This record gives sequence, C-alpha cells and structure tokens, in this order.
Amino acid sequence: MARRFSGLITGENPNPMYGGSRNGVGIDRVVIHHNATTNKNVAMSTWYTSSGNWTSAHYEVTPTEIIGCVEETYAAYHCGGTGGSDVPKMSNPNERSIGIENVNSTGAPSWSVDPRTVANTAKLVRDICDYYGIPCDRQHVLAHNEVTATACPGGLDVDEVVRLAKGGKPSTGGSANNNKPTIPSKPSTSIPAGFTAEKGTFVNGDTKIMNRVGSPSTTAAQGGYLPAYGSWAYDSWRKVNGFTWIHHVYNGQHVYLPVREWPSGVAYGDFK
Repeated sequence: MARRFSGLITGENPNPMYGGSRNGVGIDRVVIHHNATTNKNVAMSTWYTSSGNWTSAHYEVTPTEIIGCVEETYAAYHCGGTGGSDVPKMSNPNERSIGIENVNSTGAPSWSVDPRTVANTAKLVRDICDYYGIPCDRQHVLAHNEVTATACPGGLDVDEVVRLAKGGKPSTGGSANNNKPTIPSKPSTSIPAGFTAEKGTFVNGDTKIMNRVGSPSTTAAQGGYLPAYGSWAYDSWRKVNGFTWIHHVYNGQHVYLPVREWPSGVAYGDFK
C-alpha cells in the first residue's frame, strides 16, 4: 500500500502540486531526475497547480534536505513523455513509479549534482525499495532518460545512486557525477555551421522551454525542458526556422534552445 511520504523527509512542501490516481497500478520503479536549476524553490514552483505546467515529482532532494512534494499515494507527473514521438519506454510510467528530483550544484552544460545530494537520494531510494519490495538495481531504479527522450538527469550518475543505496562507499575524488573513467567529449567550442560565436547565459522567463538535440528545429529530437527562470549557458547563436536559437555541446551532442520568436521579435527571457 502506498504511504504518504518516506520517514526520511526533513519537511513537506505545503503548496498544492499536480498529481493523479495510480489507477490500481502497483509501484515497482523509482525514476531519478535533476532540476535543471540550482534553485530548489524555482524547481518546486514549476510543479504547483497554479503554474499550468502539469509536471511534478514526489520528492525534492538537496545536500541537506529530503522534501516531500506529492504523496506516494498519488502518481506524480514526472516521466510520462511529452507527446508526439516521445513515447515512454515502459507502460504506465507515472502510475507505477516514484519520482525523485535533485537540485543541481552547477548550471549548464554540466548540470552537476552535489555528492551530498546524491547520498541523500541513495538513502531515499533504499527506503522506497525496502518499503515496496522493489529490487534495488538498475532495472528498477531508472534515469529519466531511460524512460523518455530527455537529457535529464543531467550530470547525476544513477549507477552511483544505486551503488550507494546498496551499501557502497562514496566514490573518491569528491565527485558524484561519474565513478567511471571520463571519456572526453567534443569541446564546447565546437560551433555549428552558420552560428555566430558568442558566450553568454540566457535566463528564462516564466514559461518552460523545450531544447532540441542535433539541429535548431522544433521537429528535432527533444532534449528536455529549461524550467521557468532557469539559466542556460551558450557559446553561439543563429536566427533560423522562425526563431533565434542558442547552442552548447552536452555529452558530445549539439543542443539548441529557441529564445526569440520571429517575425515578432519577442524574447522568452534575458541575456547576461
């Protein structure tokens, strides 16, 4: 039987958040996310029913907190896909899972997560698995991008979460992002053809924006949402296909974000 929250929580967020019925589907998965922002309050505000976003998660985790957001009794809207070609890789993804969001310690493009946050999530994963009888392994504890087409969970290594949840010691070197040898990706100075080199940071407005992978087009593969008031570092820009797009390289892939619409010229946020 689903409970309200894990006994590990340090507090509850009292704001009404999106959630729905589990429709009788049993809980057998845990899905790990990152906030895509270094501000936990900004992240959680995007799950409020007043936001109009129709997204949410059961827990928000920081270096010092495990915050209850949507009660486990309900399905949170954290991994159901965005529609169109983004079809989830398992049935009833929201109904059968518990979603854990993690605040970032750095912004784009690395989207790192503090080792203390990773350790707190590992404790929470262990508790959830024990309560529901879920095997604590990588077949049942999943990264968001293993369920739907997204760049989430950013720099958070779910292998490390599971290893710690099973009683392993924290990786040496102070990094929770990857305990495997690092394979260099393409340098972030790899500017696409037709783009103008310019380094800066885009700060989003009050509406989330979907980034695209591979090409600056709304028909390209979906990477994930930049949340409201989130920030996005870029190395170049181009006006094409009805938008101004900014670009950076993440894990060797070219990622593009539309930030201004044409011919109106309306910008979706600010630049710094």
